[in-house]
Amino acid sequence: MGRGMQLEIKRKISSIKSTMHMTRAMEMVATARLQFLRKNLKNFYEYEKILSSVFERVAGSIEDLDEIKDLIWREPSKVILVVITGDMGLCGTYNDEIIQKAYEREMALGQKFDSFYIIGSKAFRRMKHDGKRIKRSILESYSRPFYDDAQSLSNELLRIYQKREVDCIEIIHGYPKSSLIQDVKDEIFVPIKIEKKENLALYDFEPKPEEIFRTLVPQYFGSKIYRILLESRISEQNARQNAMRNATENAKKLIDDLTLKYNKIRQFYITQEVIEITNSAEVLKGEN
Repeated sequence: MGRGMQLEIKRKISSIKSTMHMTRAMEMVATARLQFLRKNLKNFYEYEKILSSVFERVAGSIEDLDEIKDLIWREPSKVILVVITGDMGLCGTYNDEIIQKAYEREMALGQKFDSFYIIGSKAFRRMKHDGKRIKRSILESYSRPFYDDAQSLSNELLRIYQKREVDCIEIIHGYPKSSLIQDVKDEIFVPIKIEKKENLALYDFEPKPEEIFRTLVPQYFGSKIYRILLESRISEQNARQNAMRNATENAKKLIDDLTLKYNKIRQFYITQEVIEITNSAEVLKGEN
């Protein structure tokens, strides 16, 4: 009985060690991907900041806003929710929190809700199972987003909006507040709020602001999507890195506990054998 228990504990320790090697390897993979994504986002933030400033300045200088009225914010009556999750698990509650936020937003919109536009296998499987209205799904893509991918996605969303299928597009995605804290962000993609800018007499626009605005629209929205995709993937990899690190540490603790238990059992039977040998020797002495 005792020997069998020892063998069982040894098997458990061996199995947990194998799992620990896997979780440590996945943590290292997540770390490598994070380095790539953070570098891209750091470089891109400055570009988007300047582009947004130019876009807002040009938009604010347009005198006749009727020419761009389709893009100007108004109270929506039909909203599509773009939900961005991962294609893989092993990242804690990251995907579930985004999906839960999307469901809460759907309920809050009520009759204004149109459908979900899904990016990521995790959201697609869950929402399909729950019988949600899905306009389109993009699976196993953008794990390492590139600007061309973001521009294509942006153009498609703008086409949906310009065809008047909906009058508002919101994006729900992960956002890395820090390496340890991952938040869920809900931001409006289109329409946009335009404020008339004062003191623009120092600027002369050539060609007219309306023409510059139309040229900037695809670049502005493409950069917005690219930034969102980068933030989403950084948040996902942060969550996966933390989850795998915690799993590795828990495995170490479990191995330590099982090793202690194994040694106690082993020591017990060694002590018992020593006692039996000693008693047998005493009996033999008595017989002699």
